Amino acid sequence: MKSLAKLFFFVCCCLLMAYVPKASAQTVRTSDIKTCNQWIKAKLGGPSQGKQVSGSSVAYPFSFIYNGKPSSELLSHWNIIRTVKKLDRNRQQVTLSFLDPKTKLEVRCQTVLYNDFPVVEWIVYLKNKGTNDSPILENIQALDTKFSRQASTIPEKEFYLNYNKGGCSDSSDFKPLRVRMDPDSSKTVGSFWGGFPTAENLPFFNVEWKIKNQNQGVIIAAGWPARWKVQFKRDNIQTLSALVGQMHTHMLLHPGEEIRTPLVALLFWSGDLTNSQNTWRRWMIAHNVPRQEGKLPKPMLEASNNAFFAEMFYANEDNQKQFIRRYIEEKIPIDYWWMDAGWYPNKGKDWQDLLGTWIVDKTRFPNGLKAVSDYTHEHGIKTLLWFEPERVMQDSWLFVNHPEWLLGQGNPRFLNFGNPKARQWATNHIDSVLISEKIDLYRQDFAVFSANYWDDEDTAHPDRQGITENKHVVGYLQYLDELLRRHPKMIIDICAAGGKRLELENLRRAVPLWRSDYAQQPVGIQAHSYGISSWIPFSGTGVGAIAPFDFRSEMCPSMLLKGIDVRNKNLDYALLRKLVKQWRMVAPDYYGDYYPLTPYSQEKDSWIGWEYYRPETGTGFIQLFRRTNAPEESKTVLLKGLDPKSEYKLIDFDNNQIVRISGRELLAKGMKFTLPEKPQAKLIRIEKIH
Repeated sequence: MKSLAKLFFFVCCCLLMAYVPKASAQTVRTSDIKTCNQWIKAKLGGPSQGKQVSGSSVAYPFSFIYNGKPSSELLSHWNIIRTVKKLDRNRQQVTLSFLDPKTKLEVRCQTVLYNDFPVVEWIVYLKNKGTNDSPILENIQALDTKFSRQASTIPEKEFYLNYNKGGCSDSSDFKPLRVRMDPDSSKTVGSFWGGFPTAENLPFFNVEWKIKNQNQGVIIAAGWPARWKVQFKRDNIQTLSALVGQMHTHMLLHPGEEIRTPLVALLFWSGDLTNSQNTWRRWMIAHNVPRQEGKLPKPMLEASNNAFFAEMFYANEDNQKQFIRRYIEEKIPIDYWWMDAGWYPNKGKDWQDLLGTWIVDKTRFPNGLKAVSDYTHEHGIKTLLWFEPERVMQDSWLFVNHPEWLLGQGNPRFLNFGNPKARQWATNHIDSVLISEKIDLYRQDFAVFSANYWDDEDTAHPDRQGITENKHVVGYLQYLDELLRRHPKMIIDICAAGGKRLELENLRRAVPLWRSDYAQQPVGIQAHSYGISSWIPFSGTGVGAIAPFDFRSEMCPSMLLKGIDVRNKNLDYALLRKLVKQWRMVAPDYYGDYYPLTPYSQEKDSWIGWEYYRPETGTGFIQLFRRTNAPEESKTVLLKGLDPKSEYKLIDFDNNQIVRISGRELLAKGMKFTLPEKPQAKLIRIEKIH
């Protein structure tokens, strides 16, 4: 049986290494898939199926303490069941199930293996299958593993940690960070502010090192729409330890009760750091960005009048239709009409008055929001509607009628998705609003300090620390999944006071159309795009002015025309139509590879720029920005990702000038761009000729 299992694993490895799809050929190496498979075999025992006897010596990549004992001492004495299930052409699921013969605690590691990318991911579930409360589970780590390199005292051969700031709502959002992990050093990163998962940092980390002068590394990603913590620790020789887990876990489980860890994904790479990020982007696009009826979402142009009516606090049916009509008259081809906070009743103070009363204010919308949707649909425009179901204000319908579903005692309170009745009500009620008002895109916001409510529960129940948060996460994800199941044509927009919930579980279900509450500031938005694009292929922000520098600074896969008052008929609509047309021409290439062409900077005396390129289509574009105080009139940049054997034409969208040049020259010598004005933005189309 052992020889058959080894043969099965060998065949699987061969198949995995042999199959690299065309779309990934530029960045996925067969050697990296081999490295990933070797890691899987060492840490998870390979994909063979059946029952395994106790006494396994596999160093599993997760850990916990149970009844005072570390899992490394326990799991080797528990029987293991391994099952294998094919999910689709490129993925298989391998589940390892451990059972404690004494207390009947089941530990289930549900792993997904990819055969088109050097990626493995897993979630660990822990369930009490006994008839009594379990002993205490604590310090549960979804990832607990080590990475080694060759021993060296050369600083360049040390471990380096690359990661990004989160969405803290200022110009530094998504700033790239790089830390050298010297011997005996450590680094802890997490969601330590307010319970917002990505207010401080994105939960994506690229660890790099050198082996025999070759760059090598692993990307570590976490999916947990609550509080997570990542710890890196260097020893004094050649090893880096990595831990990923929910921030607080110290709990017993009642009979039949189950919890889960954060999702962890690892991507193994070698060679170039930028190419490793493009392998990540391609994996995100191939397997993570949510689909509409099986297709990737198209680039989106939205419009709203929220900037002129205190979101929708002063909005009504007439002024909604007035703005939509003006966009139609000016032939601005918007895809969605964006209806934000404030469409429900209020007490006269602001749009936050009665969060938790999710019914249309019939005083301002006597025919419901359906009247607005019907009007947009007549003109081929869809509608988007904002909700924030977790925040519940005093005197709202939920506050008065179902306090048992809410956490906290003050104002606001917190709708607990861990309560099945609360989750079911929210699902059915919000679904009914989407249907009755004919809404095409659901916008989910989250601007409440959830940590306060979870901490209160932990204090009140010291042997159940982390359980309320854990169950809320599970219920929240079930809520999103059910809405998507009921509305397969719908996209969800994930907003959390800007970009404060941009982790892998949310990004598999939603796209961030409003990635930061810091918006319509061109230099800051340029910096946002520079940083976030390495990790998140589809994101959006707002456009505040009809001007090339502003518009191009705010270009991304989703753009909201937010600060434009179309009631003013004297605006330069011809220029706006031109800029939108140019964006439409290049926008499909946002699904290509991304290459920074300059260093990151927020300073006004610098240039910044990047390139997108799709080898599959031979198309892409360059964006360059000369800021207000940048002294240099010209800059030469080396392009990336092109075929050196091919010829390309570069089209300047400002003057339609075309330059034909070889890929080899663009890669080796680069291209000189002159921007005589300050500030100025350049948009260049790349097209492969042959």
